[in-house]
Amino acid sequence: MTTEKKSKAKAVEAQSRNARGRIPEKYFVVDTSALEYGMDVFEKIRQGGRNCILMPYATWEELDCHKTGNDFKADIARNVIRNVRKLFREKDHSVRFFPYDFSLAKDADLKTDKNDHCIIATALNAKKTLPREKVILVTQDAALETLALHFGIDVQSVKMDQTDIRHEEISRTTINLQRDWIYDKSFPVSLPESRLAGNLARVRQNEGVICYCDIGGTWGPAFAAVRKGDAFRIIEKDIHLLGVKPRSNNGEVNWGQFIAMDLLRDSGIPLVALTGRAGTAKTFLALLAAFEAASKYRQILVSRATIQLGNKDRLGYSPGDIEAKMKPWMHPIYDNINAIKELVDEKMKDRINEWLANGKIEMMDLDKIRGRSIQKCFVIVDEIQNLPPSHVKAIATRGGEGTKMVFTGDFSYDQIDVPWLDERSNGLSVLNAKMSGSRLFGTVHLDQAIRSELTKEILERW
Repeated sequence: MTTEKKSKAKAVEAQSRNARGRIPEKYFVVDTSALEYGMDVFEKIRQGGRNCILMPYATWEELDCHKTGNDFKADIARNVIRNVRKLFREKDHSVRFFPYDFSLAKDADLKTDKNDHCIIATALNAKKTLPREKVILVTQDAALETLALHFGIDVQSVKMDQTDIRHEEISRTTINLQRDWIYDKSFPVSLPESRLAGNLARVRQNEGVICYCDIGGTWGPAFAAVRKGDAFRIIEKDIHLLGVKPRSNNGEVNWGQFIAMDLLRDSGIPLVALTGRAGTAKTFLALLAAFEAASKYRQILVSRATIQLGNKDRLGYSPGDIEAKMKPWMHPIYDNINAIKELVDEKMKDRINEWLANGKIEMMDLDKIRGRSIQKCFVIVDEIQNLPPSHVKAIATRGGEGTKMVFTGDFSYDQIDVPWLDERSNGLSVLNAKMSGSRLFGTVHLDQAIRSELTKEILERW
């Protein structure tokens, strides 16, 4: 290394020392997609000054463009900008702006008007300027990550919230029961047979099992049950929501719907997650439960993640007032409401129409939920696999006393429309991983498509 380069590197290191004079352990060049992944990402990267954030001007410009508005992205952008300003005022150099150098990739045809190319040029300059230090580009964007790897840049994604669960391996526990173990529509976790007791002990709170028994003189799947403390509560065979019973289109009992209906009707479980592929009736069941229990709640609030393909949120650009803006996004909700109205009696049908007219049922802009304390409402949020974990957490923590929240979604890889989320890191998967086992949370995976015979056939073949 030449004397000039050594002097430049030492100057950068000196400028990067924080207020206590600590030399950074690592240097992180940050992309906007990483910072906007969650409210706490900036500080988790900085680690209180142990690491130095090298802020590309392109990232800063994107944050500045995103800071206006009421959505989660705008809130995070404003928070990052405030944090950086605070550190600059305190002369804490654990964050600093860093220039790009396009001369380091002259043959790559990088363009100065492309933000990703500017970030690559910034990371290359950081590597050149700090040759003895660990320089890492942090991004959630697969395209930018690929480009960085092409140029030999170390890359890291934000992996603070994710689960190791492999969703394709989801299965429901089955148990063989003797009739004399059942008492008062329940049976204990600690069965006389140690092997069975061990299997049941691994079942989490509010999780369902399928029970085989010889009730009726024939051995086979007899009923479903849900764990409650040290016992399992048997679900009634005639369970229904507004008269609609668990449905199947293949002749087999749809045990998932039995469990879902039980969790949805249980007022002691304020947070429920329904997962499953297209046509498994997730939203349909949630709305049925809300309408059946409407008298217990002040309002029924329904929303969806307003994400189009490519993670482009177009809601703010749609014409009209908020109701007009929301309507295209809420068509699947209205389709389910119309399907319910075809199944219930005229009295309930008129009641649903009245609720829609007087605001008892409200189609809610998800971004407007921030800062609210939602009391005594039945809240349904659809498609949450398209939200980062921090956003799902922000929504879930809005539930006040007497509120029940139902989150629905499909964490299949082809149903996640946000580029930097996947089957392990999306909000639905992380919610299940974080909350499973809590007495206040219940989840069930619906595995039978009931929308139509065609839907079932497509899902089996595709």
